[in-house]
Amino acid sequence: MKKLLLSSSLVALLTLSGYSQACSEPAKPAAFPDPATAVTAQMVKANNEVKAYVKAMEEYLGCSGMSRSDQKDAVKSLEEYAESFNKLIREFKARG
Repeated sequence: MKKLLLSSSLVALLTLSGYSQACSEPAKPAAFPDPATAVTAQMVKANNEVKAYVKAMEEYLGCSGMSRSDQKDAVKSLEEYAESFNKLIREFKARG
C-alpha cells in the first residue's frame, strides 16, 4: 500500500511540475484593425486571434496558481479586452 501511495505521489508530482512549466501567459494579439477602413478578411482574422487569445488566457488562469484576487483582476481585464473588440465589430458592422 505504501509503495502504491509513494508511486502515485511521485507520478502526481512529476505531472504537476511538468504542467506548471507548460503554463505560461499567452501573448496578446497585435493591435485591432481600424473598423472604419478594415475589410472583412481583416476583421475575421482579428476575431479568430481574439478568440484564441481568450481561450489561451482561460487555460492559463486555470493553471497559473494566481491568487483569487489576481485571477479576478485578470478576468476583468480579459473581459474588458474582449468587449473593446466587440465594440469594434459593432462599428464595423454598422459601416456596412
